[in-house]
Amino acid sequence: MADSEKIVGTVDQIVYTNPDNGYTVCVVDCGGEPITAVGVIPSLAEGETLTAVGRWTVHDSFGKQFKVESFEKSLPLEGDGIYKFLSSGYIKGLGPVTAMRIVERYGEESFNVLSDHPEWLAEFKGINKKRALEIGEDFKLKFGMRDVVMFCSKYFGTSFCTKIYKKYGGAAVDLIKDNPYILYDDIQGIGFERIDRAAKDMGVPADSPERVKCYIKHLLSVAAYNGGHCYLDREVLVDAVCRGLEIGSEQTEDQVNTLAAAGQIILDGNRVALKLYNEAERYVAEKLTALSIAELPFRISGIDGNISFLESKYDIEYAPNQKQAIKLATSNGVTVVTGGPGTGKTTVIKAILNIFSASGISFMLCAPTGRAAKRMSEASGNEAKTIHRLLETNFTSKGEQSFYHNEHNPLPYNAIIVDEVSMVDVLLMQSLLAAVREGTYLILIGDSDQLPPVGAGNALSDIIESGRFNVIRLNEIFRQARESLIVVNAHSINNGEMPRLTDRKKDFFFIEEHDADSMADLISDLCEKRLPARYGVRPSEHIQVISPTRKGPLGTVALNAFLQNALNPKSKVKAECKIGSTLYREGDKIMQTKNNYDISWIQNGKEGLGVFNGDVGVILKLEPKKQYAVIRFDDRVAEYDFSMFEDVEHAYAVTVHKSQGSEYPIVIMPFFDFPPMLMSRSLLYTGVTRAKQMFIGVGRPHCVRDMVENDHRQRRNTTLKELFESIK
Repeated sequence: MADSEKIVGTVDQIVYTNPDNGYTVCVVDCGGEPITAVGVIPSLAEGETLTAVGRWTVHDSFGKQFKVESFEKSLPLEGDGIYKFLSSGYIKGLGPVTAMRIVERYGEESFNVLSDHPEWLAEFKGINKKRALEIGEDFKLKFGMRDVVMFCSKYFGTSFCTKIYKKYGGAAVDLIKDNPYILYDDIQGIGFERIDRAAKDMGVPADSPERVKCYIKHLLSVAAYNGGHCYLDREVLVDAVCRGLEIGSEQTEDQVNTLAAAGQIILDGNRVALKLYNEAERYVAEKLTALSIAELPFRISGIDGNISFLESKYDIEYAPNQKQAIKLATSNGVTVVTGGPGTGKTTVIKAILNIFSASGISFMLCAPTGRAAKRMSEASGNEAKTIHRLLETNFTSKGEQSFYHNEHNPLPYNAIIVDEVSMVDVLLMQSLLAAVREGTYLILIGDSDQLPPVGAGNALSDIIESGRFNVIRLNEIFRQARESLIVVNAHSINNGEMPRLTDRKKDFFFIEEHDADSMADLISDLCEKRLPARYGVRPSEHIQVISPTRKGPLGTVALNAFLQNALNPKSKVKAECKIGSTLYREGDKIMQTKNNYDISWIQNGKEGLGVFNGDVGVILKLEPKKQYAVIRFDDRVAEYDFSMFEDVEHAYAVTVHKSQGSEYPIVIMPFFDFPPMLMSRSLLYTGVTRAKQMFIGVGRPHCVRDMVENDHRQRRNTTLKELFESIK
């Protein structure tokens, strides 16, 4: 890698800037040939002096560019530079004419006048005192942020400076110097390690109480994000803190008690939980119980007659447990319907919706992901939304996320049907239930044998195991579904039996390979040539490669690079560029990996906000010079600044976890000696059930056997089941 270099010059032109994250493309005059500099440089203005450290890169279309890694900037000192700065539009209310007047009268003192005596501007024709003061306020606001940027960028990266300034204003630097660990709670995305490095540089003692408290919260958060735990045993937590910070248990116990006294963590016997998760579990337990016993104001009569009518209308006969599911769902506040593929969950949903419609009961369908919602909509013939869109994302004045629909503004429906509930973590479940009015029919549908949610908690399993609610398990595989080897093998796997791998006449195939490179070549060949030639399918739309892991020769990172070259090769008619360390080109299949509520999109001429974790799209257009891309997500089209690609990755191959809630016509999955924790029955079952028309396994047969035999499920620390049982 090339060594870092430094440039110093005057900002001659701002080509592009994103006001939200500070990503900037500018032209810098360094006394010779103009230099194009790119990077996150918030609040940059024409006329400023920029000192930047970075590396030279060569763009395929736009040539040599300087990628800024760190920077300093200063105000211009002479008349021409001052005028260029003031006339650039950076200061609200100042245009070229007023800027010239200020520079002509005050010269090198212009900035001091704007900062300390803005009322003097009222002496100019056309500027009253109110406007003069407003200009001065905007000048001070912009330069308050400059101090924050200069101090914070070396520790946290310039992308966080805007967030920090919005949170703390001009007091940010003093607050952070006093206690850098306040950032952990206040600024999303700045982790403990980064804050800890900054604190060490600022001279904060290694045994600082604030450091210990922050590390305690950090470990509880890591347990939630990586293990799905809503709490940790106190001994486990204290031991981890002592080892991680190299301090004594007495000091750790003191800070655990201090955090508990302040209400930031909750102590429940030997359990320690972040307040966020403790409150979420308690709320879910109380609200679900309340919904289950609430009087239903919209009672449905003659349910048996309705069921008989539907059987006659659609020439079907519901199985006994399907009838029971329909009856319970249309006569109780809370009903859970669970079961594997081919057991008739969709048939039950359709019947329930028919009865609701005939009875004049308003309803809405929802699911945790866009793919799951789309599949639900297609299967039922009714509109379905993601839970986030149903609740409508809002933001507070401080930029914090909330939902428009909540306890104070509940959803306007008499019935809510939620699919793929196994994916719903406890925080999202809390938000959803908060928006459901008592007296609403709530129907939760999911497969409890699939993987648990990525986030904390295990809500569906805890709800079922509590024994407090009406739960119907659909376990009969219907005749048509029995024709599918995907369905038959999925149930075999779930029962701990080996799937049939040698039957080549149906929709489940296994191709034996033992070498990783040969597996990758075969997967590529299947996607690029064999399947399209035989079945006329389009790889990007009909084929999905899924892998248990991101890492290794058959992880998604390696497979995505391999498949990109095969399915979307370099072309003169396709723009491409490297964003971060990843090469993207027009036509690439990508996935959003984090919820982003700020991204605007257009759908059939209507505008909306929000692209969410798991949404899959295609890059329609790349504009390297302007540093943005146009991406289509189904029928929504969004613009992405290149800095937003930190939450984007290729989706030719995705992990099994990321595939949850989705269904694909053809699924290809490698079987290799992956890490033991990934060689589980539930992961295999989840992968197989993602396939709608065909499943193709590629790899080592003994790996299939190992996964089937491993029914170990990592225990999640949750209290939801106990809370249900404790409520009278």
